Amino acid sequence: MSDMYTDPYQPEGYSPADTLMKPSGQMEYMRSIHYIFENPNWLQNILFTALCAFIPLIGPLVNYGYQFEIIETLHLRRGASYPDFDFNRFVDYLVRGLWVFLVAFVLGLATSAISFGVAVLVAVLVGGAGVAGGEEGVTIGMLIAMPLLIIGSLVFSILVQMFVVPCILRAGLTQDFGAAFDFGFAKQFVSNTWPQMIVTGLFSAATAIVLLMLGLAMMCVGIIFTMPIVVLLQAHLGFQLYEFHLARGGDHIPIQPRKSF
Repeated sequence: MSDMYTDPYQPEGYSPADTLMKPSGQMEYMRSIHYIFENPNWLQNILFTALCAFIPLIGPLVNYGYQFEIIETLHLRRGASYPDFDFNRFVDYLVRGLWVFLVAFVLGLATSAISFGVAVLVAVLVGGAGVAGGEEGVTIGMLIAMPLLIIGSLVFSILVQMFVVPCILRAGLTQDFGAAFDFGFAKQFVSNTWPQMIVTGLFSAATAIVLLMLGLAMMCVGIIFTMPIVVLLQAHLGFQLYEFHLARGGDHIPIQPRKSF
């Protein structure tokens, strides 16, 4: 059997000569750092990404869009370098990032409402314990409720983040708000990649902390160079998670047609 496969959602302008190899099914965490510097224009890309971070409101959205431009290109041009930041595509990045932001915002509102409801329920239960048992009842209720609330909040946060990742991936690649909320795909993605998502989250957070400290150590000016690396790193990790999902037999994400890369 051939090791070649064709993405059923290739965008317009995709050449048959660019036939893709099957996803490897491996996560290479350090690769998400190394690949940044393989592009001959890596410094320019870091500086442009840093510049966008200083633009109020729309800057982060542009960086979101650029991240998904990277994910799309790495997926469809296996083995190619990630695309340079192109200011001629500023509006394209912005629109793409807007979809990602809107989906994340809606999911954030929904999870906040659930968290608030749970907190109110815990408060009512503790209050009920106080009415029934006085101060001693309140104390016992707090001793039981607080650890459970903390553990429950941690588990809930992890589960929410796992659900958010596939929704955001779909938002960024389809550039469609409604298409992002494919719960069947989200369930499949989480089932295929949940251990990798946990490790990816820990790796990304640890790397961001290290880079932040390095930037601060360079009289704070270094943050201009170190924090954009996190943006590019997260893009590659997102690409790897999607490829891992595909390697496990997961469904493809329909990619919005685009004439050029």
